Amino acid sequence: MSSFYIKNIKTFLEADEKSVLSDLAAGITSLNFELNEETLNSWKESIAQLRPCLRSIVSKNPAASDWSILLEYVIPMINQRIDCVLIAGDIIFVIEFKGGDSTSGAQALRQAQEYTMNLEDFHEESRHRVIIPIALGAFKTLKPLDIAHTSKGAIVTHAQLEDTINNVSSKLGSKALTILAAQWEGSRYFPVPSIIDAVTYIYENHDIKELANSKAGAENLKATQDCITKEVADARNKKSKKLIILTGVPGAGKTLAGLNAVQATQGQLDAEKEQASFLSGNGPLVLVLQEALKRSARRKGQKPNVRSIQSRIRNMHVFVRTSHNNSLPPAERLLVFDEAQRAWNAAQNLKKIGYEISEPDMVLDIMARHEGWAVIVALVGGGQEIHGGEAGLAAWGDAVLRHPDWEVITSPEALHGGPSVAGSRLFRPDKQPTGIKENPALHLSVSKRSIESESTAAWVNAVLSGENSVARKLTENKRPPAIFVSRDIKNIKKWLTSKSDAGRRVGLVASSEADRLRAEGIETPAFDFIRGVDVPRWFLENAGDHRSSNQLEIALSEFEMQGLEIDVSCLIWDNDMVILNGKPQGRRLKGNDWVNVSGSADPQAAAEDNYTRKLNKYRVLLTRFRHAMVIYVPNGSIDDPTRNPRDFNDIYDYLKSCGLKDLEELHKF
Repeated sequence: MSSFYIKNIKTFLEADEKSVLSDLAAGITSLNFELNEETLNSWKESIAQLRPCLRSIVSKNPAASDWSILLEYVIPMINQRIDCVLIAGDIIFVIEFKGGDSTSGAQALRQAQEYTMNLEDFHEESRHRVIIPIALGAFKTLKPLDIAHTSKGAIVTHAQLEDTINNVSSKLGSKALTILAAQWEGSRYFPVPSIIDAVTYIYENHDIKELANSKAGAENLKATQDCITKEVADARNKKSKKLIILTGVPGAGKTLAGLNAVQATQGQLDAEKEQASFLSGNGPLVLVLQEALKRSARRKGQKPNVRSIQSRIRNMHVFVRTSHNNSLPPAERLLVFDEAQRAWNAAQNLKKIGYEISEPDMVLDIMARHEGWAVIVALVGGGQEIHGGEAGLAAWGDAVLRHPDWEVITSPEALHGGPSVAGSRLFRPDKQPTGIKENPALHLSVSKRSIESESTAAWVNAVLSGENSVARKLTENKRPPAIFVSRDIKNIKKWLTSKSDAGRRVGLVASSEADRLRAEGIETPAFDFIRGVDVPRWFLENAGDHRSSNQLEIALSEFEMQGLEIDVSCLIWDNDMVILNGKPQGRRLKGNDWVNVSGSADPQAAAEDNYTRKLNKYRVLLTRFRHAMVIYVPNGSIDDPTRNPRDFNDIYDYLKSCGLKDLEELHKF
């Protein structure tokens, strides 16, 4: 369903208000939104404004009874809801209702203009059509429509709406094929070539260090990109469908490889017919990448096309939900899914959108609609599932078993397990089908983020598994992980500030369940607090800006940090993760008591296992640095039962047994 209400004008005028409101109410509840009195009254007012106008138009032009009206139309992928779309033969009117003064009139027109631009640029059935934005309401300041510049739109009262529509219809109408409302409503998201060209140019000329650090692993990354390019070309030649699984240690360059694959493939496609996109289930990652590309364009004197950038890097969950409800194949022939292990399982989808089918299954179904070739590249970081309902790597294997027509090309790590995937596997025991193709080039083993060490992922896995002797041995290598520990936050901030002064991006990170950080003068990065933080600015602003990570005022959690990184991080290790029987044990605070988190710690269980999810939170936080990290272990307080000093002492002793040196041993303060 793309609109809450769609009817021809004749039916709309004959229907009683109650039936129209009933359809609208059913639409809003289907999206899990609550219907309130304000929304209901707004609909009643809109219907009251439209009906006299349309009735008068039909009385003078009976053919107008076949026009169509759509109320609360949701633009595919963009997820913007237009108050009213009036399809008048071959002309589209986008109407935004508002009550108020001249200020709200101008504001309403800007909103209608944005809807119009998004229809022109992203809505396939609106391509090359005349679209008129209109702000409708009891405004003090009005703006008549300039028929020579219709895209500027109009600000009108309900008494002026009829003349505006009739004027446009008489002068601009009947010059193209009539728009079929049902076909228009079911249109797919399909960016126009100019949008694709714009973001292609921006990306080709970017200089965004946040996307990846280029000082290490260049040969490995090139081999991976060459492998993907070759498989895409083979799929196009053979008209086949392929699922490519790319793995890598945290920071190895998976995101960069995915973005480059989209860029390289799009350059070979006819954007009028087929496209390539980068999707991620990680909202903060999408926002930061989009903002970084915009800033890169500005640095080079370009005016960034914001909507073009948003068309290339998008939210995975929105794509899946929108495309699943549309029977047409998507615009994309190549899809790159970042953090593919975070795709939702069937139970989560049932709760969120009412369909008991996993996102990996949905994606394969959607792309299978294409006649000929289609390629999905799944970028996987094992042990990174931190939300309940995230399906994990094995869900993609389950989906492949139900879609035997898809050819699978994967890294050996995804098949056999390893440090980069934290032991998880593509297929469950005894479930692997024949014909799976392995290619070592699809595993990025050299960490581009943690330049100082290639053993960071293995060290983190050992620490979280309780294998302190293994972890300690890794710190004795020639290039050990650049990780330190300290009990003094003042020393840590001095050290981080010195790194910031030298041009490094520094910052604080902590668990979203580190509920007693406030006693340390740091707000717990829980959802209610973090939603007031401008995350892209935290990553991108320079020292001196209070929103910058370099100010060392705000800690981000695993949810904001996943898939992103800074040069030097400080992990504040709270006692939501203590040491019990020689290994880390997750806890949750209930009242004044800490309660142990239970579970199997099975890597195949993904985020459905509470214990695994808790470990994964710290796995993410321990791997968010490029150059170095210091772990701050608070001292606690004997007067506070939720901050028992013994717990923190045990954490510190355990980290020392894992081979970490005190920051104070290496730096004088």
